[in-house]
Amino acid sequence: MDEENNIEQIEQEFQNSKKRLYKFWLVLLFISIGFIAVIVRLFIVQIIDSEKYRQQAKRQHEAKVPLRAERGNIYDRNGNLIAGTVMGISLAADPTVLTEKEKLCFELEKSAGLNSRELLGKIKSTEGAFVWLARGLIPGDLIGIDSIKYKGFIKYIEPRRNYLYSPVASQIIGCTDVDNKGLSGIELSFDTLLSGKSGYMIMQRDATSHIHPTANLPTIEAIHGKSVVLTIDIELQRIIEYELKKGIEKTNAAVGTVIAIEPSTGEILAMASYPSYDPNDLKNTQVSAMKNRAITDLYEPGSTFKTITASAAIDKNLITPEKLVNGHMGLLDFGKYQIKDDHPIGTVTFADALAYSSNVVFSQVGNSIPDDDFANYVMNFGFGKRWGVELSGEPSGRIRKANELTTASKRFMSFGYGISVTPLQMIAAYSAIANKGVLMKPHIVKATIDNIGDTTHFNPRTIRRVISELSAETITDMLVGVVEKGTGREAKIEGYKTAGKTGTSQKLVNGSYTTQNYYASFIGFFPADKPKIALLVLLDSPKGSYYGGATAAPIFKNILMDWLSINPIIQSEKAKEDSLKHDSVYVPDFRGLYVKDAIRMAQNIKLKLSNTSDTNSIIISQNPKPNQKVHNWKIIELQTFNKTKQVELPDVRGLTLRRAITILHHAGYKTKVIGSGKVSEQQWARDGKFRTCTLFCN
Repeated sequence: MDEENNIEQIEQEFQNSKKRLYKFWLVLLFISIGFIAVIVRLFIVQIIDSEKYRQQAKRQHEAKVPLRAERGNIYDRNGNLIAGTVMGISLAADPTVLTEKEKLCFELEKSAGLNSRELLGKIKSTEGAFVWLARGLIPGDLIGIDSIKYKGFIKYIEPRRNYLYSPVASQIIGCTDVDNKGLSGIELSFDTLLSGKSGYMIMQRDATSHIHPTANLPTIEAIHGKSVVLTIDIELQRIIEYELKKGIEKTNAAVGTVIAIEPSTGEILAMASYPSYDPNDLKNTQVSAMKNRAITDLYEPGSTFKTITASAAIDKNLITPEKLVNGHMGLLDFGKYQIKDDHPIGTVTFADALAYSSNVVFSQVGNSIPDDDFANYVMNFGFGKRWGVELSGEPSGRIRKANELTTASKRFMSFGYGISVTPLQMIAAYSAIANKGVLMKPHIVKATIDNIGDTTHFNPRTIRRVISELSAETITDMLVGVVEKGTGREAKIEGYKTAGKTGTSQKLVNGSYTTQNYYASFIGFFPADKPKIALLVLLDSPKGSYYGGATAAPIFKNILMDWLSINPIIQSEKAKEDSLKHDSVYVPDFRGLYVKDAIRMAQNIKLKLSNTSDTNSIIISQNPKPNQKVHNWKIIELQTFNKTKQVELPDVRGLTLRRAITILHHAGYKTKVIGSGKVSEQQWARDGKFRTCTLFCN
């Protein structure tokens, strides 16, 4: 019995032992599986997904802080800053936490002049946690913005573009969007160069989520944008915009365009269309006003194209200025066509036919030029193709090739009909004549400057010789005749020779010429014997008198008169010529010049100056006064000052704007300008710690 119990006990223990062993192996199996899983997971984490977790760890302990690239500046040819970057204030809201929406919008209307109803609409219509309320506001325009504090109301400091002479040159410079990216003009064409490339800095994040710079973490420095130096003269630009606006208001023209070019280099000195716009106030801007019509618009040039026909005929020795031509008293029939003149003439010299702008004569002269030659001269003057100037939107225009010319089309093309050109193409062609027959590529960028000051210059580019130097001189003399005795008399400036040509052409509307709307233009260069500037004035649909000689030529003259007043060099050259012929000279206006510049000018024209020991001082008055006639080597008494002296408000009335500003800045005054031309009145006031003088010009 005991033996049987022992056997059962042994069997029971054996069974229990098997169960324990089974459990052991089962546990061991689970442990092994778990261990293998851990090893596999470690392999995945440390080998396969190591980079992912390394980046997660970096994000937890490091922060990538962007280093914003500064947008480059834009300067005029004389180094005047015309577009730069300032800090603006942008406003945003988080609608999910903003509770006092109406109150915030009401306060922003009082502080920033924003529309409270529009702001409230933005906030309520936003489903997310962020909405912009306004971008790039000018801090000085905001009243008490710092005191507006609500949960969910956010203020940012952001860079914004500032146009210092706005609206002057706005169609050239262009504008940027709220993110400082170029939208038009130079800002768009050179956006990549101006923008630069942003960088970043890796910083250490501590347990409280604050970030700190660490020397051994990488930094990619921002590459700041390059600056662009334009060929334009901002003072001349101011003049042409003022005179163009005044001329359009007088003639009631729909729009107008002016371009000024330096003939010897092709550098665009100024370029404007009217109406214009203010890039500092885009919300009130018409898109059409942003259009640079000098580049983008096509038109039929009319009689200004006669200069091209004359150049071809004279250069091919087909005619001379003295040759007699028949104007048929202003009426010529050929085939089913009829050509008329507004100013009928009979038999006159070819030079007089240009002076009186005879369509009849030029249809005959143009027809005498072989088709191949005529087409080649037109193309060689730069018509029918884009110039590729550094602004967008330029078309090529439309001219006829030699195999497309018919008797009728060539006759009409000879006086500027049946073709389409841009204002830029026309002024470039006239500049070639002014440049002794050599065509230069028009351009508006003079140089770029990187962030360490290294400058890359864009040198003038010669395209080709179009006509001989002798032919260019001959055409110039004929264009002087247009101004002296022909249709361009309104462009005449006493004491100087001006070369130019009037133009009047009917507008093509829906495939037919209308007698209701015309293009009126004047193109020329000055001074005719040593051209420093070529100038185009184009008016679209002037009311009343529509002839170029009556509408565009006076604008041309006014621009040059204003331009002369800020160019003492040309005045000095003219005075020097006069002094060589006579024993007396007219006293130039030395006011606003540095003494060192006045000394050089005085020596050229046989005058002496007193009080010249400080050559870096500015002249504020003189005796005798400007334009008085004196004997050669007369002593001119000068009153001067420099920045180290404290002076009362100088009297700058009667001075050109540039000289007035020079004097006032040296006297410690800030300036505000109303109008253009010479200073007629001046008023000063204290603006905070600054003294400000407002100049009224006309």
